Amino acid sequence: MNPSNKEIIKELIIWKKKKSQKELEDTARQLKFIKQYNFENANKPGLWLARRIRKKRQRQQIIKIIENGKTHTTDEEILEKFKQYYKNLYKKEGIDVNEISQYLGEFNFQKISDQQRELLNKEITTEEIRKAIKMMKANKAPGPDGFQANFYKVFQEEILPYLQKIMNAALKNSEIPESWTQAEVIAIPKENSDPTDIRNYRPISLLNADYKMFTTILANRFKEFLKIWIGPDQKGFLPGRNMNENVRCIVDIIEYYELHHEKEVALLAIDAEKAFDNLNWPFLKLLFKEVDIGFHFLNAIEAIYSRQTAKVVINNQQSLSFEIEIGTRQGCPLSPLIFIFALETLIGNIRKDKDLKGTKIRNQEYKIRAFADDVICIIEEPRHQIGKWVATIEHFGNLAGFKLNKQKTKILTKNITKKNQVTLQELSGIKIVPKLKYLGIWLTAKNSQLLKNNYQEKWKEIQKDLRQWQPLNISLLGRIATIKMNILPKMLHLFQNLPILRNQKIFNIWNKELSKFVWKNKKPRINYKVMMDLKSKGGFSLPNLNLYYGSCTLKWVKEWITLADENILTLEGHDLRRGWHAYLWYEKRLVEKNFGNHFIRASLIKVWEKYKKHLYNKTPLWTSSLEANQRNLLGWKNWPRYKDLLRKKGGEYELKGQEELKDRFKSISWFQYAQIREQFTKDKKVGFSGEEGVWDKIISSNRKEISKIYNMLLGWSTEIESVKNCMIRWAKNIGRPIRMEEWERIWNKNLKYTYAWDLKENWLKIFHRWYMTPKKLNSMYKNYQKACWKCKMQEGTFFHSWWTCEKFQKFWKMIHEEAQKILNKKFPMKPEYYLLGILDSAFELDTNDDKLFTYLSTAARITIAKRWKTEQMPQLEQWLEKLEEIKDMDKLTFYLKAIRGEPIKNTKWEKLDLYIKKRTIIVN
Repeated sequence: MNPSNKEIIKELIIWKKKKSQKELEDTARQLKFIKQYNFENANKPGLWLARRIRKKRQRQQIIKIIENGKTHTTDEEILEKFKQYYKNLYKKEGIDVNEISQYLGEFNFQKISDQQRELLNKEITTEEIRKAIKMMKANKAPGPDGFQANFYKVFQEEILPYLQKIMNAALKNSEIPESWTQAEVIAIPKENSDPTDIRNYRPISLLNADYKMFTTILANRFKEFLKIWIGPDQKGFLPGRNMNENVRCIVDIIEYYELHHEKEVALLAIDAEKAFDNLNWPFLKLLFKEVDIGFHFLNAIEAIYSRQTAKVVINNQQSLSFEIEIGTRQGCPLSPLIFIFALETLIGNIRKDKDLKGTKIRNQEYKIRAFADDVICIIEEPRHQIGKWVATIEHFGNLAGFKLNKQKTKILTKNITKKNQVTLQELSGIKIVPKLKYLGIWLTAKNSQLLKNNYQEKWKEIQKDLRQWQPLNISLLGRIATIKMNILPKMLHLFQNLPILRNQKIFNIWNKELSKFVWKNKKPRINYKVMMDLKSKGGFSLPNLNLYYGSCTLKWVKEWITLADENILTLEGHDLRRGWHAYLWYEKRLVEKNFGNHFIRASLIKVWEKYKKHLYNKTPLWTSSLEANQRNLLGWKNWPRYKDLLRKKGGEYELKGQEELKDRFKSISWFQYAQIREQFTKDKKVGFSGEEGVWDKIISSNRKEISKIYNMLLGWSTEIESVKNCMIRWAKNIGRPIRMEEWERIWNKNLKYTYAWDLKENWLKIFHRWYMTPKKLNSMYKNYQKACWKCKMQEGTFFHSWWTCEKFQKFWKMIHEEAQKILNKKFPMKPEYYLLGILDSAFELDTNDDKLFTYLSTAARITIAKRWKTEQMPQLEQWLEKLEEIKDMDKLTFYLKAIRGEPIKNTKWEKLDLYIKKRTIIVN
């Protein structure tokens, strides 16, 4: 081999080494990012925890599809089958546009007002685009162009003018970029279904982020119009409307027919075949024209629903593009609103059609309830009526694309014999079932069966989950987060929709089982009330199911107080002699025993009476004595309350004169005024609750009601725990009283310095004296030695094991010396500084140095905790290693959040970097 070849070989060896080094660096970088992800997300609610507790990883690969008895297993065959299926699914049908026009022309639609039209059709502003960008989730999968929302968040100011120009051009000229017509369709398998059947996959459209911003702006505008235009029977996708109102209505309907057993009723739960995917474009376009939506908004709709294309992505392979001709894209912010807009024509038709018989009580009629496409019809005399109802629904469906799936549509009957049920099933072609699921709630013909079919069955599922999660290596905070993330939402859904629990025993059982999970089947180390207290008060915010149930129930009681929803109040109180305020404040329930003979009322009043004494000790100003006594006789919508009737004079309340009241309440007669005056005389002896309390603010607001009520109930429940036992013991250890403001600084400031829950958990465990000590173990096990694990001489109390042990004193002096070097500041060595983070006038720091000191003291505590129950002492190098790890993770977290468009205030680590540089020079 000649020399030149040797040179080449040498060069190749060098490049191989460089390649190997590069691969190692890449691996190290990847590991660093994984470590950062764990640093930021470990043991807190989110994707990290969801993956840990997931029963099994959702299968991403589709390994086979069976169609007409033939099995397809290759990726190419599977992709082609999905493409053909969706191509056929989204193919338009031959519908006569004149027939649609004739159908819509029969309705007397409420036209849009000039003010609403102006809002919908005005130019898109940069402020609207900013708001749309802010609303977008940073890490959502991108559309076909590959740009995630982070890109727009980071480069917002540079891109805004271009986005505004494109969006306003779409409004003016009905032209949108080609990329906005495109989508990638991914197939998500439906839960508990056969994965070999294409029909059991839900198509989700991945759309470009800029298109979603545009439709978010349109949706925000459209929502304001729909709030007024769509009737109260539809509860889906509109602010201020809740699904629990529908469930409440249905449960009350069943209770009504429990009393009126001579009447027959059927609940028809409609299943529409791929409702969102089948909506006909000509129908919705003509509907927009019918309400006179406005030129620019209609331009946008025409542009979006004139041409759409999609590619199916299966097993990381992409199909050829195909045309979309019907349906609203699931993933588009505008789609759900357009769907309920179209569906309102059916609901409005049913509401107005006198030939379709529902439940009628006084001047209120109950025919239909909907939450988006989850529709349930209330049909009285069903054997005579069912044909008309089905024909009305199918006629709408043929024109709008709302196809009634009779195989999945179900009927629940009440007061109908078995023989007549068979007749009804034959007439309708729809199966009659003993129970049906509506909005996640199992409805039964008897409300007494609701507890078993919902609460008891749901808790069995939760018990199974708890058993599976128990062996997992999840920290204390992680276990609490698991309850918040997985168990609480399931129970809240039941509490919000079915507040029917009357037995305290069931909550005791639930809380006991949750406690076992949190403490890994061991004896709890921290008092339960302390655990459930707010983090801002030194607690762990462990959810209390009893209090959450009380919060949801009081939210239902709110309707009785505000008297706002006449529809639900008439139904729920159909057999009552008095008004709601008679039972809430004047305790007429004790006189009218019939009040408690109602499944919902009995549960609600029990919770109200439990908390009533905490809420008011004097007559509340929302009380209407006239409503309490004359509700059924007068039937007013606007009742005079004490806040309207009284004025304060000389520090006391007095009743306004009749003539003065007539300015606002013209219908008050002299007789009714005399009744008001008589009750006022009685109530004045009790007094009036003049100051607006927490509950008064809650009933006048519709925002975050459950959270506000829960915090109120929690405050009462944990009142005696405001000064916790551990706080007293810490004060004794450090030899001085610790003010509440000092504790609150830890909970509300220091704990927020870091995103890492593992660091927060160390602090909380120290504060609550969570760690087992020789003395504690000796009290549990007689033969266990009391002596300190490290020094073997003194009794191992908690404070000794963390601070006064002579070995630990050496360790803390070493840390103290280095801390002074890092911060370039002299200060005394006190246990409250290093163990609790409580600083005083002898040691004042600016925010950044306070942050640094928090990290270095936490690093020291963690190095001790890692060697707990051993003779081994932590070393300086181990402390520095942990501190550098925290620094690296903190820097990386700041960097990644900035990239994701979620900037946070960065920590300045220069003092630590300088210290390490000097130390390296000295060591070398």
